[in-house]
Amino acid sequence: MNWPFIRYFFSYLLHAKTRQKLLFIAIFGLVISSFALFVLQSTMGGLQEKLINRSKVVSGSGVISFPLVKEEEIAPLFENLQKIEATPLTELELELLVKYGQFYAPIIIHGLKEDQLPAPLKTNGLKELVLPRPLAYKLNSGSGDLVRLMSPAHLDSFIGGIPRMASLNIDYLINTDVPEIDDFHGWAKMIRVQAIIGKKVVNKIRLYGDYDRSAVEELLTQYGPKGSVYKSWEEVNSTLVWALNLETIVMVFLFSAMTLLVSLAITSGLLIFFSKIKTDLASFWVLGVSEENVFTSTKVFLSLLTFLSVAMGLILATVLLVGLDHYGINVMPDVFVDRKIPVQMTLFGVLTSFFIPFIISLLFAWLSLKSFKKDVNYLTYIRTLGA
Repeated sequence: MNWPFIRYFFSYLLHAKTRQKLLFIAIFGLVISSFALFVLQSTMGGLQEKLINRSKVVSGSGVISFPLVKEEEIAPLFENLQKIEATPLTELELELLVKYGQFYAPIIIHGLKEDQLPAPLKTNGLKELVLPRPLAYKLNSGSGDLVRLMSPAHLDSFIGGIPRMASLNIDYLINTDVPEIDDFHGWAKMIRVQAIIGKKVVNKIRLYGDYDRSAVEELLTQYGPKGSVYKSWEEVNSTLVWALNLETIVMVFLFSAMTLLVSLAITSGLLIFFSKIKTDLASFWVLGVSEENVFTSTKVFLSLLTFLSVAMGLILATVLLVGLDHYGINVMPDVFVDRKIPVQMTLFGVLTSFFIPFIISLLFAWLSLKSFKKDVNYLTYIRTLGA
């Protein structure tokens, strides 16, 4: 490898009076490609992570489901789950109707004990019933109102088979900022929910925090009641996870297409650049430098130019993201949950933002060099100069 040749290429590119504006624009576009791809991946990843974390705070990192059983039957499982640093909460989950005045709405009610509450309910506790604001607005109800929980699946036959129901006062309203929870879920005292079905039973154990899934599944085989099934948050919300992954894939595809357009500009700029330095390359050939050495040095120059351009974009993006993360202000309106742009920089994001623009641009740069090498004939060119 001949480093003087590589220095010559950079010197010509930066200092020659005939330096190519089109090539500089293409290089700037390459910087923007890696910059924008990394910034968008990191901010989108931050928004997605925030949404997932908000949902896990309420719904847990995983849930163990089983047929209706008495609490005594799951006591050994519950105790051993606590030993593996999982935070288990026993629950009775039912699909009911909630009624206030003339308004009805479907609700997934979570019967909880007063000493086993998820984080959003711990501050104010749970006396009878807690509803999300969007669900309460559907019912035109508020704090202190008396609502009825009705179970169409459980009937009292002595009055013609009417649904069983329980009347509960709304303690207060909350916002979880997770639409699928705020629209259909509610939390009630477990004994009041058990009264609707007439049995002191439970059917869920929700797990919070970080824990080893394999340890949970092992405990489930040893102590779990018959028909027990463990599902992680990702499995329960597989459709949402799929949609978020698709969003990421589409974003990467669009920016890859943008890089492709930039690479076309690089190809045009390099062809013009090579035509400008063709005389110098012919002079090197006349002085005894092999043609292969010249083109090898040119390949290295193109690789370094592409590498530096993409790296510059990543460096600028990292500086911006660190600034947003540490000194970012509330840029979004009040209606948004995350008013400050969240940032999540990952190794996958760095590698994706680097290699996609680098590989595509380098491929087109080498194709430009190959086309130039195929078309140029130094001997013929020198004869034309002599003529």
